Amino acid sequence: MLEQVRGSCDGDFEDNQRICRIMPAQSGRGGRVFVTEAGRLRNRLKAIGLSDPAIQAAWPEWWSDAADPSPSARLELRFSIARKLGLDPHSLLDEEGAPRFVWRDEARFKHLSGESDAERAAITSFGRALGSLLVAATPPSTGTIMQASASGLRKTVLGSQQYVRLLDLLSLSWSIGLPVVYLRVFPAVRKRMAAMAVSVADRNVILLAKDSMYPPHIAFYLAHELAHIALGHITKDTAIVDLESELPASASSDPEEIAADRFALELLTGRSDPQVLPKSGIYNAPGLANAALNSGPALGIEPGTLALCFGYSTQNWAVANSAMKFIYSAPKPVWEEVNRLAARELALDHIPTDARSYVTAVLGAPATA
Repeated sequence: MLEQVRGSCDGDFEDNQRICRIMPAQSGRGGRVFVTEAGRLRNRLKAIGLSDPAIQAAWPEWWSDAADPSPSARLELRFSIARKLGLDPHSLLDEEGAPRFVWRDEARFKHLSGESDAERAAITSFGRALGSLLVAATPPSTGTIMQASASGLRKTVLGSQQYVRLLDLLSLSWSIGLPVVYLRVFPAVRKRMAAMAVSVADRNVILLAKDSMYPPHIAFYLAHELAHIALGHITKDTAIVDLESELPASASSDPEEIAADRFALELLTGRSDPQVLPKSGIYNAPGLANAALNSGPALGIEPGTLALCFGYSTQNWAVANSAMKFIYSAPKPVWEEVNRLAARELALDHIPTDARSYVTAVLGAPATA
């Protein structure tokens, strides 16, 4: 039922020509509420599992309630959101059907634990659509890590550094035209993705999502995704999504995961199966931190990574993780360093203005026109 109403669906609106669709109230208090066409679109997007932050990030800055009565504005709104979230735009025009994700089966998920088809489709399409924008904003390079060895990449980094750090892996990635960003907006309500490597035509993109206050955890995830690319696990226009797992690397039965773990460990430490065991007694966090700081430089292993190798070898992750606060001067959100570098490297003027504000929102930076 359509009615002309005086007043806004969301607040005061002086023009009584506004058209709103009357729908049942969702507050549980009974009665009826006015919902704009744009509001109905938001509800449809939420119904397929997209998170509020993802919908808000994709919502174009030019949109306002005053645009709601305009059929052309509503059409452009749908196409704008579809491009950013990886949705079939025609499915947004069909008021009776559910919005459909463009990419559904192009990604392989690791460590699944009950994720629904809708969640997997949301992650895949979101990553592929964002990857396309990031590739367009990243100057191409003649370099590549395809078929590169872990030892070869490690040798490249150690030519100018004492050991392989997160910053070194980031710099290496950007130097070959491989964008690496940290997702501050996640497509699904439930966030279990640790990292994702996606192929866009002949380019690759890495999306990090695991929260951490210390760099070595994220250095391993990044090295792991680089391994998937170097080992040829990702073919054209496909993706690999690594979900968080409580299982140790050695417990995996997935040959690709085993190979990527071994590659990552060799890149970071020089050994594909490092064994870091206490010489005597039981290490506590301060003791492990002291040993890592003293031994790391001589071994060519970043101290935080060396502490994690202790956790990997002994499965004493509690001590390994607690040691971080003694190795680093202060905890600091790792995403800030990752996206600070990304902001410097991305040429956002190479993509449409509407897409620029979306990318900066997903990276956690204030949106700009």
